[in-house]
Amino acid sequence: MKSPRILMAAAAVAFLSTAALAQAPSADQVSVPPQAAGKMHHGKMAALFNSPDEFMMFRVQLHDATRGMAKDQKRAYRKSELQKIKAMTGDQRGAYLQNLDAQWNALSPERKAHVERHLEAHQARHAGQQGQGYPQNGGQMGTPQ
Repeated sequence: MKSPRILMAAAAVAFLSTAALAQAPSADQVSVPPQAAGKMHHGKMAALFNSPDEFMMFRVQLHDATRGMAKDQKRAYRKSELQKIKAMTGDQRGAYLQNLDAQWNALSPERKAHVERHLEAHQARHAGQQGQGYPQNGGQMGTPQ
């Protein structure tokens, strides 16, 4: 009578041990489509914009508006801004995006270069960390020098 219990226990141990030994695929075994390599780091956010310039201007505005806020306040503000953009009609969104383009074009070349360098450095720091969270330094954008 005890043999079925022993057999069930042995089967359970064997099943669990094979699951524990399973390994995730290495980076060499995972394929990434070529079109994904050129996308911006914040894919869902960037998808709301027609160009990288609009996205960068939006990021600059977010940074300026949330300077000095606590992390949870920044997150709530960013979420509300994204909800506003998603709720816009086609005409409203077009006007908003044109306004972002105009503001980007009005920036000085030095400021544009600074923002672009910052975004590239941010993407380089976080390229291999998707899904692992961000470093504790907050990733603050500095002012141009």
